[in-house]
Amino acid sequence: MVAMPWNSTPPSANTRGFDSAHPVLGRAQSGIGFDVTDVALEQVLRSVVSSRPDLAEASTEEAAVVISDRPAGEADFAPHVRVLRIGADQPGRNVLDTLDPSLVLAAATLLAAGYALDRERITTRDPSAPLPNLSARERQVAELLVDGASNKVVARALDISVHTAKFHVTAILEKLGARNRADAVAIILREGLVAI
Repeated sequence: MVAMPWNSTPPSANTRGFDSAHPVLGRAQSGIGFDVTDVALEQVLRSVVSSRPDLAEASTEEAAVVISDRPAGEADFAPHVRVLRIGADQPGRNVLDTLDPSLVLAAATLLAAGYALDRERITTRDPSAPLPNLSARERQVAELLVDGASNKVVARALDISVHTAKFHVTAILEKLGARNRADAVAIILREGLVAI
């Protein structure tokens, strides 16, 4: 799955309950709505959303992103709402084949940030190739990169200099073979290199 910038601007975060800033990153929360028929999966997703400061549960009308396991056409959503369809049999764009809650919420976060998931540009890793070996500090930096942290925020969060943060980010990009930070985040999420 590849996340690409979407041509439209992200929805406003001024709806009820979504104007409080993230304590570290200073960003507004993204409203996530649920239209999931699998009750157990929905409970897990709701639990994880409630524990993340950058996400908040919202109604399907007010949400920036609605997570749905229903086929397109079975449920109607407001035109401004981005829908993340989950399940292997879903056709189209913004579809995630997995039902892994951490990956589903990572994809929903990308959609809320203005990206689109393009199923056609999926690249598969050679199974015989070893996974990149990130050091413990690089894994901490990678977790912050997934949250969208700048070098300055990484430095502040880990109590290191900005130069050292930049050094770690560069090392991660090289180890992953990533072109830029966004590419690195996509690889980190795809390979499950950090827990979300």
